[in-house]
This record gives sequence, structure tokens and C-alpha cells, in this order.
Amino acid sequence: MLSGWRRAARGVREGERAWLVPFLTLIALLFLGDLASAPGRSLLSVYAEAELGRPPYFTSTLLSLNTVFGAVAAFVGGGLADALGQKRVLVLGATGLPLVGLAFLLRSPLALAGLWIYIGFASGLYVVGRQSYMMAAVPRRYLGLGTALIFVGLTLGSALGNSLAAPILDRYGFDTLGAAILVLALAVFLAGLFAMPDMRYGERGGQSRLTFAGYGGILRRPGILAIATIRFLPTAYWGGASLLFPLLIYRAAGVPSAAAYYGTVSLLFASGCQLLVGRICDRYGRKRLVVGLTAGIAAIGLATALLADSLVGLYVCGVLGAGIAWSLSTVIPGLVSDVSPREEHGRALGLMHIAWSAGFLVGTQTAGWLVDVASGLPFLILGLANVVTVVTALRLAPRLDGARTCEVAEAESTE
Repeated sequence: MLSGWRRAARGVREGERAWLVPFLTLIALLFLGDLASAPGRSLLSVYAEAELGRPPYFTSTLLSLNTVFGAVAAFVGGGLADALGQKRVLVLGATGLPLVGLAFLLRSPLALAGLWIYIGFASGLYVVGRQSYMMAAVPRRYLGLGTALIFVGLTLGSALGNSLAAPILDRYGFDTLGAAILVLALAVFLAGLFAMPDMRYGERGGQSRLTFAGYGGILRRPGILAIATIRFLPTAYWGGASLLFPLLIYRAAGVPSAAAYYGTVSLLFASGCQLLVGRICDRYGRKRLVVGLTAGIAAIGLATALLADSLVGLYVCGVLGAGIAWSLSTVIPGLVSDVSPREEHGRALGLMHIAWSAGFLVGTQTAGWLVDVASGLPFLILGLANVVTVVTALRLAPRLDGARTCEVAEAESTE
């Protein structure tokens, strides 16, 4: 009888750990995917100016098109994730990874524009697929740390990719870098197709045809619009920062590798911030974090406006801003889980990515238009706009108390 109890206890422990296999597989896929593609994304503005002779507004237009099509894909991908499963959406999104390398090989502004549009569409599917897959796999009581580890996989992959790209770029140029991205990203896509286990919330049957009809109801759910605002305005800052920090650092230092090294340092710092924030979320809740991080975004935007002509100032503000922005991204899936039921997570995450896309579009357009007027002007405007985010976070915070109570109760019931 005692051996029977031991077997039963061992079975419970193994069942509780079953989510680790798909979760760790997802982290490995995302790490390698960003290792391959991140240098192409972070060096786009440098490539356009140094190799194609195009001004910053050309790059901001590409990023805007990329973002618009990513938003369209998020709407589609949210419904597909709820209806057909998260892995299919994730794998479809991964088809865009090899094309980042191809864009550097063709040396054509027209080809670059076409590829970046498809890459944007694929990235929308990729984001919704990976977040909904993670939320399906990870128990709610570990959601903060799980989200942090997902983002750490992304940021560490990006950091290593940028670090490896810097010497390749200095010694061999963009052609060799593009070829390396293409080969590695293609291998990542194939690994995702064949190695990722399927993960679903359950059989949905007749509901699968109705998943696209539920967006209006999700928008009316209390708290969703507040979270969308928290996703939109800080991302506007991050869109401007993503475009301008590498470019302004390149202009201040005079060498492209300075921008690549900035990408490495900022992402390593962001990884540490995400792990800390994820642990705080699971242990103490998200209420104070949301308010503090939104205030940090506003403050760093205003500080960058004052230091935009200083190489040291750009590095410091860029690294701190990356840590704050990525930490806030770590909190978003937990906020979605706090205010929406599990069967709506795919579409709710799709709406959040649409808000992210809109914010990124506004940020890149603001940065592209105004940087040549005054290098700090875009950051001044985006920093002031994020004061609204702080007010929104303060109004959302009381709603998170009830969600935290339910989360603690759920954790205690499983112990």
C-alpha cells in the first residue's frame, strides 16, 4: 500500500512538471530565433543609411509598414490561436525569420521594403503564437517567472546575436552577415516545425468558427482598454528608441559596430531586469510594478531628450530604457490573465499586439520626422505622452488586487 502511495505521489509530481517540456522547448526556439534575426532588426537603420544611402525617414517608413502588417497578423493570429492551436500560429510566424538575412543580401531598397512587409506580418503571428503557447503551457502561479524566462530567452538571443554580428560586420560586411542570418534562421524554422510539441487549451470543436466574432466583447471587458493603453504609449517610446538609439550612437561614434555593441549591452541588462520583475510578479503581484515601470518610461524619455547628443548619455539612457521597456512587456501577459478568461487569451493577446503595433508605428513616425529637427525632440514628446500611461496604471491598479487574491488562492489550492 505504501508503494502505491509513492507511485501516486510520483505521478502527481510528474504531472505538475509536464509543462516544462513544451516550455523549455519554446525558450530554446525563441533564443535561437532571436540570435539569428536580432542583428538584422537592430541594424536596419544603419544598413539603410550606410549601404543604401537612405535617410532615417526611409527606415521609419519600413518599420511603419512592418508594424501595420504585424497588427493585421495579430488580429488573424489571435483567432487562429484560440481556434486551431498555438503551435501552428507560432510556426507560421517563424517563416519570417530567414527573410531578415535575405534582405541584407539583395541590396535593393524595393526588395527590402517588400521583405520587411512580410516580415512584419510574420512577426505578428510569431508574437501571438509564442505568448499564447506560453500561457497555455505555464501554470498561472508561475506566469510571471515564465513570462520573464521567455523574454530572457529572446533578449539573450538578441544580445548574443548582436555581439556575434559586430565583428562579422566590421570584418566581412553586410553580405556575410545576411548569409549567416539566413542559414541559422532557416534551421530554427525547421526545428520549430518538427520539434515543438503541440499545446492546446482543449478541444474547441464548434467554437472554432466563432473565434473572430468575439473581439468586441473582449474590448468591452473591464480593464482590457487600460492594459491596451499601457501597451500602446510605452511602445511608442520604444518604437522611437529602437529607431534612434542605434542611429544616434552610430552618428556619435562613427562606426556601425558601436550600435551593435549597444544592442548587446542593453539586452543583457534587460534580461536581468525581466527575471527580477517576473519573480516580483509571482511573489507580490503586479500592482505596484505597473505604476513604477510606466513612471520609469516617462522619466527616461525626458532624460534622453536632455542627453541625446552625448555618446555616454545615449548609452546610459538607452540601456536603462531597454530594461524598463522589456520589464513592462514581461508584466503584460499576467495583466491579460488577470482580467480575461483562458479561452480568450489568444484574442486578448492579439489585441495587445495591435496596441503594441500602433504604438510602435506612432513612435517610429515621430522619431523619423523629428530627429533631424533636433535629436532630443522625439524623446521629449514621447516622454511627456507617457505621463498618461502613469495615470492609466494608477486607475487600473485597484482592479489587480482582486486578481491577485484569486491567484494566491489558486496557488494554495494546488499545494
